[in-house]
Amino acid sequence: MIWLDFSMFLMLAVLFLYVFSSSTVTVLHRIYLLLHVVFIMWPLFQFASQTTSETSYRLLYLSASYLGLSLLGIGWFVFILFLTGQSYVIRKSRLFVLSIPALISVTVVCWNPNGMFLTINDKLEPLKQLQHGPLFWIMIGQLLLYLSVSLVILIYKMRRKDESARQRKMVRTALIGLFMLAFFAFADLFVNIYFIAHFARYIPLISVGLASTATYIVNAISRNRVFDIIQIVQRDVVNTMSTGILVMDENDIILEVNKVMKPILRLRIGDFFQPAALAAQFKDDTAKQLLALFEAQRSRPMERLEVELNMEINPIRHAVVQSAPILDGKKRIIGRVLTFQDVTELRMLVEETNTQNELLQQRNSELLLMQDELYQANKKLEHMAITDGLTGCYNRRYLLQQLEAEIVANIRYGIPFSLFIFDLDHFKTINDRFGHLTGDEVLCSTVDAVRSVLRLTDVLSRFGGEEFTVYLPHTNKEQAELIAEQVKMTVEQNKVPSGVGEGTISVTISMGVISIDRFDISNLNDPKSYLRELMAQADAALYEAKYNGRNRIVKSKLA
Repeated sequence: MIWLDFSMFLMLAVLFLYVFSSSTVTVLHRIYLLLHVVFIMWPLFQFASQTTSETSYRLLYLSASYLGLSLLGIGWFVFILFLTGQSYVIRKSRLFVLSIPALISVTVVCWNPNGMFLTINDKLEPLKQLQHGPLFWIMIGQLLLYLSVSLVILIYKMRRKDESARQRKMVRTALIGLFMLAFFAFADLFVNIYFIAHFARYIPLISVGLASTATYIVNAISRNRVFDIIQIVQRDVVNTMSTGILVMDENDIILEVNKVMKPILRLRIGDFFQPAALAAQFKDDTAKQLLALFEAQRSRPMERLEVELNMEINPIRHAVVQSAPILDGKKRIIGRVLTFQDVTELRMLVEETNTQNELLQQRNSELLLMQDELYQANKKLEHMAITDGLTGCYNRRYLLQQLEAEIVANIRYGIPFSLFIFDLDHFKTINDRFGHLTGDEVLCSTVDAVRSVLRLTDVLSRFGGEEFTVYLPHTNKEQAELIAEQVKMTVEQNKVPSGVGEGTISVTISMGVISIDRFDISNLNDPKSYLRELMAQADAALYEAKYNGRNRIVKSKLA
């Protein structure tokens, strides 16, 4: 039956460790718990070994106590690393390496080959029955190793001047605990092993040392509130947040309410959370929105839900309410957190931004309108700069600029083109007889008649007075002659009101024509001179037409 009791003890111990390690506590809590369990193992099984006279049971209990002692070194080493803020040393990749000496010692204790670690000789006196073999010193060696490394770390931390006062206090606590543990361990080694014959009975110095060290450590930790600092910091952080936080368990019992939430909602820790009671604290629309949020929460418990409320508090406040589930490691709901975030300033900023954007859009529209007006004005100015104000055809400056660029392209690619120069016959007589206004009407009407015959690609310009020039691109000699005849005939048939009764005025034109279909590349060296030469040839043909009686076309003989 003793094995059944022992099995139940182990089962209860494992369950206790599981519940504590899986609860929401700090890592330092868990590390100290494991160390404390190691502390307990030695006196527990030492006591158990003295409650039986069976050699096999005594050996089992003593081995179990030495098993706990083997874990003392690594447990203490890990604890002081966490206590002194050096937990970064404990990584998964390093933990196994750091634990190798302790694992070797545990293996030696459990295996105990041929009693080379521990034996019990019933034939000797009671105080001398416990025999330690050569493998016993493996356990002692690994304990000394862990305690030595721990001592080096603590001394190093003590000598650093950049540590905080609280950190130095923790290091000092661990250092004193280490000295206490080492003192009692060495005392037990000498008293109960080397000089056991000089004492009447076994003295449990290690048990006393473990209890004393644990008492001192627990007292120092409680006094300095080492275990509480995380909770204190978390509470301070929650209370200093600008967002209201309400935490509930799976039964809707309120577990935490921060300071921001308390003025908004009249709720206390331990109250049962009732959505209807919460909604009743607000006016109609806000209450309906909150109830709709909690209704959606019941139908979709795994989702994070959000709603924005306009709370009619003086002044009106805008708040974003979020409801989110709290899940455990297995994705099960263990509670819910409700947050209220005041977004009034953000909402006012958004509204102000929208107002500014509207003003900006209005100014942009006005700017676009101004740009369009400037564009139209520039187009008008550009048109005025290149056209004749009376007749609307292009002026001399534009024609010469256009011809200079066109001639270069025509010569380079061998494209034929033609030029007309014509003026109205006896135009001075019309001005003298009918007046300049009628003369202007004759000019405009003649331009309209000529434009009706020309192609869209042809360029008509007023060269000055009653003289006009026409540039005909992609036009050879035969085509130019045909168009010239049509222009002459159309002008001759055009009738302009004289302004005197129902009389009309008919005019004729004299024209000089030049066509270029043979090109000299050397003319590209000075296209302006070449253009002046062409214009001079056309002008000479025009004067020849006037000299020969007017109302005729003369083709240039020099081109």
